Amino acid sequence: MICKITMKTILIFLLLLLPIGLSAQNEPTEPSKKELETKTNELKEVKIISLTEEQKEVLKVKNNINPVTIITTKQLENRAGNLNEVLARQAGVQVRSSGGFGSEARISIRGLEGKRVQVFIDGNALNTPDGSFGINDLPVQVIERIEIYKGSVPAYLGGDGLGSAVNVVTRHRDMSYIDANISRQSYNTESMGLILKKTFYKQGIEIGGGIFSTKSDNDYSFMSPYQPDLIIKRDHDKFKSVLGGLSIRFHKLWFDEIEIETAFVNNDKQIQGIQKNIQEAESESNSKVLALTLVKNRFFDNKLNFRFSLLLGDFNAKFKDLSFYSYNWDGSRTPSTLGQGELGIGPNLSTSIQKEIRQRLNLDYAINEKYNLNLNSTFRYGSFDPKDDVGNAYAGKNLFNYPANLTNSVTGLTFDSNFFNNKLLFSTAGKYYSNYIEGYNTSIYLTDTPDKISNNTGIFGYNFGFRYRFTENFLVKASHEKGVRLPNNAEFFGDGILITPAIFLKPEVAYNSSLGLIFDKTYQNEKRLQIDVNGFYMNVEELIQLSGNGLSLGYVNFAKARIVGADMDVKADITKSVFAGFNATYQILTDANKFIPATQNVPNPTYNLAIPNTPQLFANWNLEFHKDNWLCKNSKTRIIYDGSFTDEFNYGFKISIYDNFVIPDYVSHTISFEQSFQDNRYTVSAEVNNITDQEILNNYNLPLPGRTFRIKLRYLFLSKNKHNH
Repeated sequence: MICKITMKTILIFLLLLLPIGLSAQNEPTEPSKKELETKTNELKEVKIISLTEEQKEVLKVKNNINPVTIITTKQLENRAGNLNEVLARQAGVQVRSSGGFGSEARISIRGLEGKRVQVFIDGNALNTPDGSFGINDLPVQVIERIEIYKGSVPAYLGGDGLGSAVNVVTRHRDMSYIDANISRQSYNTESMGLILKKTFYKQGIEIGGGIFSTKSDNDYSFMSPYQPDLIIKRDHDKFKSVLGGLSIRFHKLWFDEIEIETAFVNNDKQIQGIQKNIQEAESESNSKVLALTLVKNRFFDNKLNFRFSLLLGDFNAKFKDLSFYSYNWDGSRTPSTLGQGELGIGPNLSTSIQKEIRQRLNLDYAINEKYNLNLNSTFRYGSFDPKDDVGNAYAGKNLFNYPANLTNSVTGLTFDSNFFNNKLLFSTAGKYYSNYIEGYNTSIYLTDTPDKISNNTGIFGYNFGFRYRFTENFLVKASHEKGVRLPNNAEFFGDGILITPAIFLKPEVAYNSSLGLIFDKTYQNEKRLQIDVNGFYMNVEELIQLSGNGLSLGYVNFAKARIVGADMDVKADITKSVFAGFNATYQILTDANKFIPATQNVPNPTYNLAIPNTPQLFANWNLEFHKDNWLCKNSKTRIIYDGSFTDEFNYGFKISIYDNFVIPDYVSHTISFEQSFQDNRYTVSAEVNNITDQEILNNYNLPLPGRTFRIKLRYLFLSKNKHNH
């Protein structure tokens, strides 16, 4: 207990103390003439350094008004772990997982998670209708960087959300190359990937393709959170995924870039039971997309940048639940009390075909050196055609075979202005969200053909803020945003059985304020120190939650929440070969409903209590050793230690001292090793995750895998010819 209190006290103390120390570092002193000459020479040296286009983009993102963390490709590409683990090591971020590969994983940023955090790929929303494809399914090799926005999101990113987002920027190499890898890890998990690209420089054409596969048994064992002394082996949790794509890109036409891409994703997933033994239910999804991208920069008097994308998608999701038996944990089985089916109130053999058209237009206009205007517009149309003849036959009526469609658009206009030689940046943006959806009012209680219903919603959002650079190394940011999340199809129309339609749902709304201090300095010996401290306050309204009792459930707007917190992130080069980092987050999420919703002012017993299933205090730290030519010539070596701590938190409201809904705290340790040869042509990576085999539950009572061993082999061949477009 003493150690636990010490850990919490140290973390909170650091969060409070660090801004004071950061300010002290920047207190002006009278420099000597020699120091002035040295600093002048340093500045001159910095000015002549030529930044790549990618470095310029990173600098531009860091210098905007939004609180942002950037994960670069150097931190990602040779790691044997996965993207979710990398994201979970960032300040203010957690990934709430329910199991191993293929299991549901929700990104949580400053306490808001899941559908409330939008994920983008190159500025285009990654929201497959069936939720079958997530950020963790993206191959690491195709990623240039990941931008994590916290509390405020630039309007040039289309889509809706409550003020936090993750934008994945894909990598583009201007050369021919081959990138192949294979990895193995515990629980019979293996992944393979291959990228081939050929560049025809004279013709200005690039042709590329890639295919990636992952399969896992996920057969780890854990202690049941519901039955004492029961050890459960996940024996019905196999997952298999195949992702492939082709692209052709043109550079010597009127557009700077014309790209045509096609891709497919196939996923197969067994469904693992936790409260009861599930042995036959499974799901499958198949997705196909065709995309066109047009880019034209620096035209219309060299001031306008144009980007347009069009995507056609076909998404097919299948669900199978036909078992005639109910299974016990000892392996025995009995006839199903429902006659058939393990999960619902009867059998299901459903297919949902969803077709979509998505469009994004971005215009960026530099009025002059001080003023910039950006217009971003997205449009989405989707049709949904679900069918379940088996479920209908069991129910004796048509419950499932009713189509629906949606049309939505988000338009954002941003105006940026900078003064005092770019020391001061002001930014303001307005966004308009439009959503139209129609379908049928299905319900298990209906005896006749259901009515066709529709909902049309329009709402404004905004954000504004400033960034002021006191010195070359120290700046302050502040922003405020009204974020909006539109209800999705499942919330509007339910599932046709237990969850009834809710056509009058309103969008969720969040009012977010952030204040941040950033110190970033590179010293004469090339050592770099980075300190990022942020405080935030959020009021969230009209939260959509599932409500009801018995067989009557539906989504309703009633929840209100208040979020207050702070986070810090410190990174430092101890020597030229040793790097260290530490971040910590403290956040308090409370129920802001004074009265129980839908009642006549009945006091709410959970008012001002901590919202369940949300950690309040967590931290991460890492230590890295890196050295070139250490083992042999043209080689690179990296040895990385990562640690993380999450304080205990409740998975239910703690109304009484007798309530015991505690998820215990945990400390996890990971060791990684990377060794490359022949200028990164060959790389071997190994990792041991959760070295101490700590039991980790970060999402209700759903245990995660224990100690995991991984190894990864990579071959990367880059052509010597390189051309800049």
